[in-house]
Amino acid sequence: MNSRPNSTSRFGSLRPALGLGLAAALFTTTALAETPTVTTTAGEIAGMASPYDAGVQVFLGIPYGADTGGENRFRPPQPVTPWEGTREATKLGDACVGFGYPPFLMPEEGADLDTSPMSEDCLRLNVWTPATDDGKRAVMVWFHGGGYTSGSGGSVRYDGTNLAVKQDVVLVTVNHRLGALGFMDLSAVGGDPDSGNAGMLDIVQALQWVQDNIAAFGGDPERVMVFGESGGGGKVTTLLSMPGAKGLFQRAVAESGLQQGGIPTEAGQKTAAEVMETLGVADVAALQAVPTEDLLKAGGNWGPVIGPSFPRGPFQPDVDPLSADVPLIIGSNATEAVFFNVTPIDPLPDDAALKEAFAKNPFAGSIPAENIDKLLASYGEIFPEKAPHELLQVIATDAWMTGQVQATADARSGAGQPTWVYHFAMPQGARDGKLGAPHTAEIAYVFDNLDLSMALVGEPDDDDRALASLVSSYWATFAKTGMPAAEGGPDWPQWTPDNRAVLVLDAETGVETDPFSARLDALGAARN
Repeated sequence: MNSRPNSTSRFGSLRPALGLGLAAALFTTTALAETPTVTTTAGEIAGMASPYDAGVQVFLGIPYGADTGGENRFRPPQPVTPWEGTREATKLGDACVGFGYPPFLMPEEGADLDTSPMSEDCLRLNVWTPATDDGKRAVMVWFHGGGYTSGSGGSVRYDGTNLAVKQDVVLVTVNHRLGALGFMDLSAVGGDPDSGNAGMLDIVQALQWVQDNIAAFGGDPERVMVFGESGGGGKVTTLLSMPGAKGLFQRAVAESGLQQGGIPTEAGQKTAAEVMETLGVADVAALQAVPTEDLLKAGGNWGPVIGPSFPRGPFQPDVDPLSADVPLIIGSNATEAVFFNVTPIDPLPDDAALKEAFAKNPFAGSIPAENIDKLLASYGEIFPEKAPHELLQVIATDAWMTGQVQATADARSGAGQPTWVYHFAMPQGARDGKLGAPHTAEIAYVFDNLDLSMALVGEPDDDDRALASLVSSYWATFAKTGMPAAEGGPDWPQWTPDNRAVLVLDAETGVETDPFSARLDALGAARN
């Protein structure tokens, strides 16, 4: 485990990412550099040098679809109108309209979120590239978290400078429609048959944009990897069951998020009817005129709906064969559940408080009270160094995330579909290290952006920097070759139902065989 103070990594010291404090000086330097321009299918755009490394070219706020407001609301994405002259691509585009992050999220996360204004004219993407040449570099396309109701591709922690300069890849981040605007199924009231998946169709159109344009940015359209975290992982796995996305990407990574099935069509239509009743509108035309703030207030359970573009779930009722040829990395973090303030990070005063914490926990609350002591004893044998509240952190994490990772890996590999599994266990520095490795923690290491994610990471040490280099290399090599590998890191075997091999990512990264089954068996017994 990472001790943080004055630690030295076995992978050696790494050049840190440039901190925000140097941005002004870099802007002054790079302003003198030649403005990079690229001709896309819609027209010419002018980008800029990255404020963190002048050798990386950045293009922000590139439109890949038309304004989704007015008559385009709830419709599949429409094409961009070509422009004349050169369009500036040096500022993030608007984020798509969605909810803010709920108040029970860790406040540390707020420092890293995109603060761009929100609007319906939001189908924008961002590109980082080492050079706009014919380099045919692997392309990594990132889908943000926030479920299907919040977030954007503009968070500073998604900056692609370090991936571009250190791994020689092209990075793309994407904004797409969220919530009711992206996932309201209006097919039963005269709306578009695919209105329930408009947000996912945005993503498909963004991937088509990559196919049509990324070569001009030095990328290879035949080596595209989609990856995302939390809701972004759900979007990645949803793509595995969308026929319209077939062939638009060649590998996939889902971090701490898996879409198992989809919202049944009837349920999606019922939600739409309830929202329309709440808003007092009778038809789609009236709904298209409702202010976005009223749509947000109307509520609803939003996500991909079974329909024409998404005919079935990727893993329910079984593994979809559509993307059997797409290698997939999946995984989760050691203490996912502490990301939410409903899971304690401090010792509890007595047994009654512990039982109350279990009962209130959204992930472990279904465990009968009479089974908790036996479950804690079982987990205590596996983790003898952990206090009871820390065991609850792991139990809640397993109930929410670890169990579905193992089940999905078993099912997919059992169907002959190449799958690798990781477990991110590097303790983070925020809250005096009490958080362990919570939900979202791996993002800073995947992007090698520790200095842009210090609200959660804390002050990065040598172990952090070494692990960031290692993780980003595994991901980038996977994008390049379809096989995850990293210089200085252990070989990462494919998961099979027999070996259940897991790459544990921490200060002493290594491969473990079947590390989850004993505790998941105990959890399953306690739930019954």
